[in-house]
Amino acid sequence: MAEYETILTRREGAVLRLTLNRPEVLNAIDAHMLREIRDALAGAYADADLRVVLVDHAGDRAFSAGIDVAYVKDMQGAAAREIGRELHRTFLALRTTEIPVVCAIDGLCLGAGLELAVSCDLMIASDRSEFGLPNIHRGIPAIVEAAILPAAVGIQGARELAYLGDNWDAAKAERRGLLHSVWPAADLDKTASEVCERLATKSPVALGTQKEIIHKWMTTDLESAIDFSINTVMLNFMTRDQKEGMQAFLDKRPADFRGE
Repeated sequence: MAEYETILTRREGAVLRLTLNRPEVLNAIDAHMLREIRDALAGAYADADLRVVLVDHAGDRAFSAGIDVAYVKDMQGAAAREIGRELHRTFLALRTTEIPVVCAIDGLCLGAGLELAVSCDLMIASDRSEFGLPNIHRGIPAIVEAAILPAAVGIQGARELAYLGDNWDAAKAERRGLLHSVWPAADLDKTASEVCERLATKSPVALGTQKEIIHKWMTTDLESAIDFSINTVMLNFMTRDQKEGMQAFLDKRPADFRGE
């Protein structure tokens, strides 16, 4: 495993645990962290034995309080635009890497931290977590992957978060469809690991294909997305995993998926 300054990585069987590791600033996001996250994701994708990425965080106060204000406060013009693009590069990598990404949140998940989390495939949170877009309190709009929020929580929910800047507690976030599930803090890591273990038993070819299809559902018109999914499934039927999965069903046995 590579050595990083702002994140930690640890292999747990078929799961790569990627830990945001700036607890002294509530895991605030800067350009260095963004680049290291992308590098870790690329390494995980290149390793055929890794099936899932679990993103969690150091410290018990925040998953991430958002962008590092000290890093961006004096930026102007092109530099401010570039940090937006840098955020998008990393969040897009989370959304489009073929490996499923699970996010475990315990504490504050705000601003760019929320954008990072909603870019993951599943968000699991403790019941003491809070979610919000405080950007408006600092005189700036929410941008980048906040654009996903209307699909996640509806246009009224996205407006509420972006206009008012109030935090949602975990119960409201789950009720509005932002979260996969909510658990007591003591059970969060165990639950997130169990979800990752379940994902690791699935065909990595099928999961990667499904993730790509869902991305198309979100980013193209309806007919194009359906056409893409039909053509993609045709290719999926040419894989060993598809044949193995269907034969295992007929044989009434667990499938032996190999990513082939």
